[in-house]
Amino acid sequence: MITNNLDTKSKNTSSRGARNQQVARAGEHYVAAELNKRGAYAVTFAGNMPKIDLLACDSDQSRTIHIQVKTKRSRGSWHSTIVGCGVMIEPADETKFWVFVDLGACNATPRYWVVPDWWMLNDIHRDHQEYLSRHGGKRAKNPDSKHHSIQEKRLTKWLGKWEILGIFE
Repeated sequence: MITNNLDTKSKNTSSRGARNQQVARAGEHYVAAELNKRGAYAVTFAGNMPKIDLLACDSDQSRTIHIQVKTKRSRGSWHSTIVGCGVMIEPADETKFWVFVDLGACNATPRYWVVPDWWMLNDIHRDHQEYLSRHGGKRAKNPDSKHHSIQEKRLTKWLGKWEILGIFE
């Protein structure tokens, strides 16, 4: 009987992981489709390149950008890490971006937040420092965790900001 419970638990964990991967891949493909629809070229990497889910360029291939995609379904937050975050200076010509995708309900149109990498790394750092200051300088539950959740309200000003990518005519 214990074996069956373990098998069920293993299957549930495995299927949840598969669903999460499906959601992530769907987000990447939606972003690639949106970029192509707007006149750019985009290619996905499906998890094979650290911190880069898509490469995209303008129609004459004179500007290439790297995109990290974070996807969620209608509720909750996006998930990231505090690793590599800190106080960043805005570069003169940003070529790294994050695109946050909310797939929404089954028949809904996805929503997108297009964010410069430097801004996102600053925001994660700032939010994490505020969290630590509220909890005596350490994480409340797991001091070793590097996880960071990103709520939609933090990204409000970036909703639909495709133009900042600089790859459309």
